[in-house]
Amino acid sequence: MYYTDTKAEALYKMKTDWTGKTKLADNFASGYMVIQGDTIYYSDMGGVSKIQTDGTGAENVVDIGKESSYGFEVSGDWIYYSTKPGSIYKVKTDGTEKTKIADISSFEGDMKVSGETIYYADGTSLFKMKTDGTGVMKLSDNAVIHAVEGDWLYYGEKNEKGEYENVNRMKTDGTEQSKLAEGTFTSIDGDSLYYSKNDWLYRANLDGSAAAKMNKVKMWNILDIYGEYIYYGEYSGAAYRINLDGSNKKQFE
Repeated sequence: MYYTDTKAEALYKMKTDWTGKTKLADNFASGYMVIQGDTIYYSDMGGVSKIQTDGTGAENVVDIGKESSYGFEVSGDWIYYSTKPGSIYKVKTDGTEKTKIADISSFEGDMKVSGETIYYADGTSLFKMKTDGTGVMKLSDNAVIHAVEGDWLYYGEKNEKGEYENVNRMKTDGTEQSKLAEGTFTSIDGDSLYYSKNDWLYRANLDGSAAAKMNKVKMWNILDIYGEYIYYGEYSGAAYRINLDGSNKKQFE
């Protein structure tokens, strides 16, 4: 597991049995990381940087200058990132071949990259395009992207209050749209879909079937669901791990 201590502004790693805790880097306050192989890509004030999982080789890859960034995705040898008010770029993971892909008038950072396809929101509508900016295709209205898994795209909707609701999915070509559950998307882990409803966490098959309540634990921010554990943060800022049924709570230290 790789995680940050925001108070100490440091990056740590630890085995999943909670042994072998090691500090990898100081002056590390990033709240968003993507781990690919032996490399950690992370957001910083200058754009996107990378560091090896042993703590060596820290360097900036994307310098956005005075622009503000929405975030980034890593797919293969490319980093895809967006800047305000609505430009999407790609750059090689070694920092070369920076290319603007598209300018999108009503883009607000809602984007997922899978293979050679970018799924993104333009206003309240969901679109996709190739990673070279061609082949733009509208998939749906009023859709918020949650995840892309294989041939399926999982998404939610926004109600009049601006709140996310419902868990839906469609084929990545926009067909076979269906509502899987009422509630809010949480995570996908393997063959399981997790979502919250009425303060309960549910687990279901990826098609929404066999839904079952897992626990009723106050989790301000679910960081990840991996195997039989949930990693989450509370309002206090502390982070914990619990079993899926809510038992065996343990705090990160």
